[in-house]
Amino acid sequence: MKSLFISLLTFFTLNCQATLLELKVDQASYQEGDTVTATIVAKNFPYTLGGFAGEVSFDDNGLALTSWQFGQGFDDGFGSFSYADDSISGSLYLEDYAYIFADEPTIIANQGNEFVLATIAFTAMGAGQQTLSLLNGVEVLSFDNTMLEQLQGMAVTFDVTSVPTPASIALFSIALLLLHRVKR
Repeated sequence: MKSLFISLLTFFTLNCQATLLELKVDQASYQEGDTVTATIVAKNFPYTLGGFAGEVSFDDNGLALTSWQFGQGFDDGFGSFSYADDSISGSLYLEDYAYIFADEPTIIANQGNEFVLATIAFTAMGAGQQTLSLLNGVEVLSFDNTMLEQLQGMAVTFDVTSVPTPASIALFSIALLLLHRVKR
């Protein structure tokens, strides 16, 4: 019985991982043509991060990638090494690392308990349920380069509704009424 308890405890300890990365969008639903802003946030890391690399996946029939911006967590005032590649349709690869001689106290102050790794903007093109995914294998690196962790992926789902178009008869009637008023 004791060995069963120890093995169960070990199993749960190894498989329980606090949420260290979070992928979130600014709204739960959008209309076609709206800007969808997604944010990748790092939080509650037990050590100072020196960099990250990961890939975001999306349906390019429903979302058009507009822009992306890296957070200030790896910038000590002299910038950071940032790289992004969107050459594969429906995918955005992101990397951001602190420079090797970056000022660690400044990096620690910038990161705090929670900081933004990247912000990504899309234009909602198609109606329906859309999914934005941070794929498995996101790597985070400690500032002193002693730890490299691969984290599990995650996804966020949101709804896009179509914008109703006005009936052409209503537009035509309004135009006729305006013309009629102008003649008087």
